[in-house]
Amino acid sequence: MPQEAKVNTIFDNIKEGSPEKKDLVLEELESAINELQHDGDKKDGDKKEDKKIGIEFECGDCCKKVINGSKLFFIKNFAVLLPAHDDCLFMKVFSGGKLVDEQIMRKILIPVDRICAIEIDPEQVDS
Repeated sequence: MPQEAKVNTIFDNIKEGSPEKKDLVLEELESAINELQHDGDKKDGDKKEDKKIGIEFECGDCCKKVINGSKLFFIKNFAVLLPAHDDCLFMKVFSGGKLVDEQIMRKILIPVDRICAIEIDPEQVDS
């Protein structure tokens, strides 16, 4: 089994089989985000592509923004953001208001208490 498939299976097992009581606020947030992401899917009989998800979060003195997410769900106190199959997430790191790093990744887990914003269909503007 490929490594990526194993990781996806682990996430699925954790999400589905967590014996602890689920956080109702995070469940409602996940539901609302899914609704916003799929809002307007059917127009003139055509299925539109799902809207992308972006998350801004703090890490120490830095602000990080990850975009191009396709699926967002919560496990315990973490937000898990995944791109579409065979795609990547893109992250920009800002410190002191300036871009200091850019990264590409397959998955990211973000502590919920670090999230500043969850965006639907963010557009990156480079200046």
